[in-house]
Amino acid sequence: MAIEIPESLRKLAEDTIKSVFDKNFPAPDLKPLHDWYEDDGWDHVVMSIEAGCVNLKILAADYFHDYAISDELGSDDIEITDQMRLSYARKLLDKKLEESMDGIQAVKLEVPSLPPVFLDCFIHGQGQYGYEVYWGKAYKSAQEVLDIYKNIWVTYSRDVGDEDLLKRWDRE
Repeated sequence: MAIEIPESLRKLAEDTIKSVFDKNFPAPDLKPLHDWYEDDGWDHVVMSIEAGCVNLKILAADYFHDYAISDELGSDDIEITDQMRLSYARKLLDKKLEESMDGIQAVKLEVPSLPPVFLDCFIHGQGQYGYEVYWGKAYKSAQEVLDIYKNIWVTYSRDVGDEDLLKRWDRE
């Protein structure tokens, strides 16, 4: 979905795109563009390439404990296996991803006669308090935006290996 950038921001948009493709072109201050997206362009932000996400480090610290499995099974006398840990972790991760109010947005910035770029936008959902929006820089592709979050935020449970899940597990 292409969105028409206001004339007052067109030069800034053009300069942003040029700075992404030409490392000698100075990167402009994107704040006016970010402000516009958070107001008049908000629909475009939320309709952008998006991935709900969960911070795996925080999730693991809060939930990856053997006693959580014992509580779920209603018994402290069961030997917890790695298979049980993985099953619990994957089920929990999928549930948390489905419920996630946080999102990584790759906001497409287009102007005529130049290739598009994607703005890094992270939206943190705060329940009844609304959303907090964090902006980063511009990238050549949506995948580049998603890649910068790879080691911090999980967007698909299948992207996390069994070994990674187990190394985060508290076995006490």
